[in-house]
Amino acid sequence: MGTPGRKHVLITFGRSFLTLELARLMSAGGHRVTIVDSIPIGITRYSHAADGFHRVPAPKFEPRAYCHALARIVADEKVDMVIPIHEETDILSMMVDIFPPECELFLSNFELENQLHNKYEFSELLVEMGRPHLKFARLRSREDVADLDFDKPFALKESYSRGSQKVHKVQPGDPLDWLEFDPTNPWLAQEWASGNKYCTYSIVREGKIFAHATYPVDYAIDGSSCLNFRSVDHPGIFDRVSSFVREVNFTGQIGVDFIEDPDRGLVAIECNPRATSGIMMFGPDDGVDRAFFGENEEIITPDPDTHRMIGLGMLLYGWRKPSRGNRSIRQFIRDFRASDDVISCRGDQRPAIMLPFAYMWILRSCFKYKVGLAEGFMHDHEWDGLRISE
Repeated sequence: MGTPGRKHVLITFGRSFLTLELARLMSAGGHRVTIVDSIPIGITRYSHAADGFHRVPAPKFEPRAYCHALARIVADEKVDMVIPIHEETDILSMMVDIFPPECELFLSNFELENQLHNKYEFSELLVEMGRPHLKFARLRSREDVADLDFDKPFALKESYSRGSQKVHKVQPGDPLDWLEFDPTNPWLAQEWASGNKYCTYSIVREGKIFAHATYPVDYAIDGSSCLNFRSVDHPGIFDRVSSFVREVNFTGQIGVDFIEDPDRGLVAIECNPRATSGIMMFGPDDGVDRAFFGENEEIITPDPDTHRMIGLGMLLYGWRKPSRGNRSIRQFIRDFRASDDVISCRGDQRPAIMLPFAYMWILRSCFKYKVGLAEGFMHDHEWDGLRISE
């Protein structure tokens, strides 16, 4: 499929800033880019980097129809590679057999994708591999709650959840009567650790890293979902990620969240076996498109002077105390002025112009599903453990 050196790439979740950035990077590499999404107005659709757009069913609510729609596009338009962005990765990994064999889905098998996505199973995997981990427990019932033996504060979150959704900080002995139990998505109790937080993004093929970025958690929604991105060199984190993906033989995009505890050193918190915000630190001259096809010999990393941000997110959330941590408003203003917005791009301003209209559709989802703005952005592309078959 395609012509030598030029590929036809289909990228999912067209409303995402990550998709926009990846489309621009692929286009800069000379590739043809097709975008899909379940809403008609997403910012990437209007980018000069996108050659085509298709509206498809919502993967969360119509997973089979979603996968079959993508498979038809792949066959009709001779797509060489499908790159999923959000949790549709898990859904697609369950239905790879319906896609033409000439097209590569850039992901791992479902068993591994699920094991890394599920926060409890990832913690168990760290134990099995003999790697540093936080104390944890799974809560599936009131009996499990009664058996908790944490003597220090701990985090409470669903096994299938994502960074923008609230993580509860719980003190030992706090009543947990409010908990509701979903058999497909149990709760995870995890030791609350202190220290510097870091996130990673890696492009991996068969256990080998071809591109990698590490960035600290500076400004973030509820301290979890990053709003600004600056590249840092952290050899210890790279070594941890490199050995991990090699041992599990991972293929795809992956991010691992770490905390550098003053007493224990680096400890992995959770894993995202899909695209993360780290993709937004690469520039068009980095040639990161080569990493997806395994064409580069040296690992591609972002420029060390990279300072980027989600401008709208910084304006809505970044200045707030929970997002900026110990930084002052004055420091926020300085950092805001020193960072480049991921939406605006010289020669490709239509996504920025269309952003208000795109958010009208996001708000429509918020009202429809009765969720907040951050959750509404991705709600119909989430996957919470419900398995499907063809």
